[in-house]
Amino acid sequence: MSLAITIVTTANRTRRFFQTDPARVREVLESLKRCGQLFSGHSLVIVADDTTEVFQPKAITRIEVETQIDLGPWLPPAWDEAGICALDPDDQTAAGSLDNEGLSSCMDFYFEGGDKLHAWIERRHEAGLVERTSRLTHLFEKPCIPYRPLTPGVGFLNPAAMTRFTLGVAAAHPPAGTWHLSEA
Repeated sequence: MSLAITIVTTANRTRRFFQTDPARVREVLESLKRCGQLFSGHSLVIVADDTTEVFQPKAITRIEVETQIDLGPWLPPAWDEAGICALDPDDQTAAGSLDNEGLSSCMDFYFEGGDKLHAWIERRHEAGLVERTSRLTHLFEKPCIPYRPLTPGVGFLNPAAMTRFTLGVAAAHPPAGTWHLSEA
């Protein structure tokens, strides 16, 4: 039983931590039950063998938990409803589609400090096309956005540290007030 935790900050610094003690691993996994609060607490404290690191949660862009353990029992129901999977940064997957069936597209998340996550989003919903587009525009209002990282495990994006995101498709029915412009 082991896990690795990667934390990326708005200073575009990456820190990686490991744990193999089963009791300590379970403590970390138990905290995932409150993953919606990862970025809203006063601090995230990590104690290693000979150091203590304290992170300002609002200054974290994303956290990835890498493990072979089935995380289902420790994640909230429907945690994966966002349907976001990380892609290799060099992956040139073709643009997708946004239609009556749902959304499938490349999606890039940009964060304060320069961190970027290249991903694929796959959503099938029964809601109308306009409502699906509206849900995307409300991503900034969520406390935490889960995703599947490149390695087995789970990742969490901090929308408060996100500056923008782009989709590889144009919204057919954008929200009211949308600016229709071409890139220069």
